[in-house]
Amino acid sequence: MVSLVEDWEILAEYAGDKMGFYQVLGNDDALEIRVAVGKVGFKKEFETKNDPLLNHILAFCKLRKFIKVSQNIKDENFFK
Repeated sequence: MVSLVEDWEILAEYAGDKMGFYQVLGNDDALEIRVAVGKVGFKKEFETKNDPLLNHILAFCKLRKFIKVSQNIKDENFFK
């Protein structure tokens, strides 16, 4: 389980030097970004990919070398 925070700056400060993961969902019109560091997460929907906060979060994740997640699968279904 991940505890969500509503303020991006709280997660950014909490991240410090910790490893993180991020995921971008959606299409060209609307995007959702999800970022997790340990058991703390942040998610937000954006109406445009040109949103300054979205681009700030993406730059933060890339600078910190967070791992980009493409999709999720349950543990018990990963190896068959």
